[in-house]
Amino acid sequence: MRSLTAALLAYAAGSLPAQQATPTPTPAPATQNPAPTQAPERPAAGRQDPQPGTTPAPAEGERAGRGGRRRGQGPGGPGGQGDPGAQGEGNLELPEFTPVAAPKLDGLAGKQSFWFTMYPNFLVQYDPATDTVAKKVALQGMFWSTSLTHDRKRMLCVTEGQHTIEVVDLATATVASTHPFTEEGFILRIRDVRECPGGVHWLVRTERVKKEIDRYSFEPAQWLLYDSANKKVVRKVRKLPDALDRGAQLTADGTQWTSTDEDGNLLFLDARTFKELGKIDLKTPRYFGAGAIRLSGNDLLDRRDPTRALMLYTSTDPVETRRTNWGTVELDLTTKEVVSVTDWGPNQNSWGMRIAHKKKVGVSMSGGFGGRGDDDNRMRLVMIDLTTGQKICEATEEFRPRRSLVAISPEGDKVYIGTAGSDFEIFDGNLKRLKTVELDGEIVGRIHTVDG
Repeated sequence: MRSLTAALLAYAAGSLPAQQATPTPTPAPATQNPAPTQAPERPAAGRQDPQPGTTPAPAEGERAGRGGRRRGQGPGGPGGQGDPGAQGEGNLELPEFTPVAAPKLDGLAGKQSFWFTMYPNFLVQYDPATDTVAKKVALQGMFWSTSLTHDRKRMLCVTEGQHTIEVVDLATATVASTHPFTEEGFILRIRDVRECPGGVHWLVRTERVKKEIDRYSFEPAQWLLYDSANKKVVRKVRKLPDALDRGAQLTADGTQWTSTDEDGNLLFLDARTFKELGKIDLKTPRYFGAGAIRLSGNDLLDRRDPTRALMLYTSTDPVETRRTNWGTVELDLTTKEVVSVTDWGPNQNSWGMRIAHKKKVGVSMSGGFGGRGDDDNRMRLVMIDLTTGQKICEATEEFRPRRSLVAISPEGDKVYIGTAGSDFEIFDGNLKRLKTVELDGEIVGRIHTVDG
């Protein structure tokens, strides 16, 4: 305190130099040739300018808001700095191929069976005519998912901790080949498999977990273009073309893709480049006040006819706009036009429709979980004639938890209730309880209906 007081007295007496004022800066000379105005920076790859009233999406590799995941098709997103070998969005051109067609329409007249997975590691063929297991294929590992190939002759089964694809030949009921996916320093998990035209190449989405010294960390996910004949990865991409993400499917002859645009119109795309080759306009009103035609994805011809499709659709009622109508729309796939539209009136308030394409009847389910605004948890089954839209019969039943409609027999004379167990509860064509069939393992996943 004394030293501070002494310093102040010395400053007042003039023994300490006073602080010099900061000199005024010399103005910079005028620029003789001003630089041109810089163009605004373009968005990063995979990023779009936000539309009015929307929240902008994070760029690839960035994290979303609190509680969210990084943008993309997996915990790590579709690509980024940790994925230098992957090509960017839209850089995908598929290899040359020999078209492979779907089964012919007359195949529906023959025998059909169910194929599904069953714990612990079986792919099973089930005969709905006798309600018995016809064949069991032992897989090398526990299954994760199954995909039926376009020709409906093979099943692609993801097994062994989601890093192997086993190809099962359905005719011989044997594992024809196995395809492990590995990467040095990473644990790969196969999340999706999509067959490319020709059936030789697949698009495989893998989530990548990096093995650090003291921890595991998620890295950007990848789509791999895989050559199943030579068992090698041909290319890596961060994101598939938008057309594939909008439910693209191969045409019956296997030569093109069909997809939808943002307005719901049906697009025809080149099988290799995804270039638009044609379009069926479904948005333009058929008459004043009519709503757009929204395809449900169910083809009553089972996607077997290369020249036409008979699709279920929904549309806004032209008078009562809060109501949805449904019906069938016939499409000419050659001339790419709507042939006819049959309106059945108000849509059925149900879900999970299963179709017997041989008989053109369907069954759906509704209710349950207190869906009637009360404590009634019973489920309603409805059988529908898909040539007229008329209800054939209905029944109300109560099932144990997590049970749902899983299949209808090819003849349309049996309805199967399953999931969450190793049994099928079977109802007849009039939706009367018929029997329960117990299998020797829990039934899991989708039930595929296949010729033979």
